[in-house]
Amino acid sequence: MSIFKTTTALTLSALFLSACIQPVEQQSLVPVRIVSEHLRAFNAGDVDGMSKLQHPDIEWLSVNGNSISVEVAGRDALSKNMAEYFQSPSKITGSLRDWSVNAPYVSVTETASWTAKDGTKKSQSSMTVYELEDNLIRRVWYYPAVDN
Repeated sequence: MSIFKTTTALTLSALFLSACIQPVEQQSLVPVRIVSEHLRAFNAGDVDGMSKLQHPDIEWLSVNGNSISVEVAGRDALSKNMAEYFQSPSKITGSLRDWSVNAPYVSVTETASWTAKDGTKKSQSSMTVYELEDNLIRRVWYYPAVDN
């Protein structure tokens, strides 16, 4: 094969691959945006906003030692659960830090903050892993919370 044909083939291959593959930064933005928007909807008490970001077969899982339990399965069940949760007089807000994206997984440290009945500020943090499917949250694993 001539140098011209080799160079042309390599150039076309590179152009094809660059058109098919998003830069790592762009790949990481989509999961981060989805998880962030889900938390914003949670903080606003917006069940509909949360459910739009959830897969119809979402599973909310708790990890404790060597066991994993399903807390809620399905978008409808989770929406009902959250609607009841938001009726509580306690206002809990969340924040996210320590992001790591290994698509389709996103791990974060999630901190829940609230004011106790006696007026003291409280918070707990938990390692949380989100799995995305079709740009929707498919599974969430919550690890045991630690008081801050």
